[in-house]
Amino acid sequence: MEKVVTKEKLLQQADGLRDLARRSRRLADSLGLESDRQRLQRHAVELEANAANLEKHAVEARTGAFAPVVPRSAG
Repeated sequence: MEKVVTKEKLLQQADGLRDLARRSRRLADSLGLESDRQRLQRHAVELEANAANLEKHAVEARTGAFAPVVPRSAG
């Protein structure tokens, strides 16, 4: 059974991703190895991009409920 995705749910997910990105950046600042900091900072950038994509879909949606959005994997 497919769950209904609403604008509100997309925006909540985007907020959650942005929160994870903030925490990732904060954690990155505390790491000793530069390579670890860079990896975590890249992860934060990806989270922000996914959040922006979700927000874009929420803004562009004409109705309150629509088909699920499946994020593309970077690879």
